Amino acid sequence: MGNSTLITDYLGYGTLAARPVAPNLPAGCLGVYYATDTGQIQVWNGAWQDWTPSALSFSGSLVAAGSGQGTAAAVSSEVNLFTTVAAGTGAVLVAGLAGTWRKVLNRGGSALLVYPPVGGVIDALAAGVPVAIVPGGGATFWQNSATQWYSE
Repeated sequence: MGNSTLITDYLGYGTLAARPVAPNLPAGCLGVYYATDTGQIQVWNGAWQDWTPSALSFSGSLVAAGSGQGTAAAVSSEVNLFTTVAAGTGAVLVAGLAGTWRKVLNRGGSALLVYPPVGGVIDALAAGVPVAIVPGGGATFWQNSATQWYSE
């Protein structure tokens, strides 16, 4: 194929049995093949590998806990569904890298208090102060830095 500047230099499709054993690609290029009989996408980078898009992590039927940041239930999935929320109980965001987000849904009977990680802040609140999510409500929290989270 010569000197390609493309990242992907081979796009193919057909049955899995018809897929080439090794596509003729320049070094450093990826090949992509769609197997029409299995619905599987495969990527070549020196060997064929199945490719699966990442799925969102989900935690459901969560129970709010504690009466403060140190005892609240930890939320580490991308989508977190609380179904049991007693008055004064809450959840604490687990820190990740900048760009991490957590969706928190409250389907319990009381307001859910969502705390930032220890040393963190949500929006313009003071460190450790929670945001309340009303029953039936939800909020998305975005981590902007090691200590700053924003809600919407």
